Amino acid sequence: MLMGHLVKAQEEERARVAGDIHDDTIQVMTAVGMRLWGLRRALEDPQALSLVEQLEATVDEAIARLRSLLFDLRPPVLDAEGLAPAVRASLERLRDEAELDGRVVNGMSREPGPDTRVIVYRIIQEALANVRKHARARRVAVHLESSEGGCRVRVSDDGRGFSAEQLARAIPGHIGLTAMRERAEMAGGWWRVASRPGSGTDVEFWVPESQEEQEEEEESAVAS
Repeated sequence: MLMGHLVKAQEEERARVAGDIHDDTIQVMTAVGMRLWGLRRALEDPQALSLVEQLEATVDEAIARLRSLLFDLRPPVLDAEGLAPAVRASLERLRDEAELDGRVVNGMSREPGPDTRVIVYRIIQEALANVRKHARARRVAVHLESSEGGCRVRVSDDGRGFSAEQLARAIPGHIGLTAMRERAEMAGGWWRVASRPGSGTDVEFWVPESQEEQEEEEESAVAS
């Protein structure tokens, strides 16, 4: 129950920040872009026109990054369609941003409850961020399955990997490894990583459904 409350509080804060970015920052940047467009139409000097066009490109890039941040904070597809579609959307972004070929293998017999779904998605999100930043991989696969009253996940890439000695002394920049482990264990699950230099990396974890979610599922089964 405590984990459920923590997840809810975190996600509510993420939603608040996302709302502020969407309703305030992006709107302001869009207004700046429109004013630059109007200024460009009024200019005739080639050098000034070139400068304004560069500014417009910078504003467009800033807006694109803000929209990407919105997705990271709370992808709408996670609530609307579920875990597998949300992971698939994340992999599509990786393909566009890092030319990384990704696929989802969905073996879940049922959709996890809302709290579990968010926890699992956040761990996967961190694993994919590590792949993008550190692995130098060309392909990554996310395997999802329902297992022992929870959700089991394996994220596998074909990147450069790392040794057990590197993992033991903490790889620079891989703070996400600790964050993934802590998030899974706080939820009552487990997390592990297997890797060898030149042989890619497998991140695997299991997160149980919360007691409240299990009770709701049992009630729903009885009612049906």
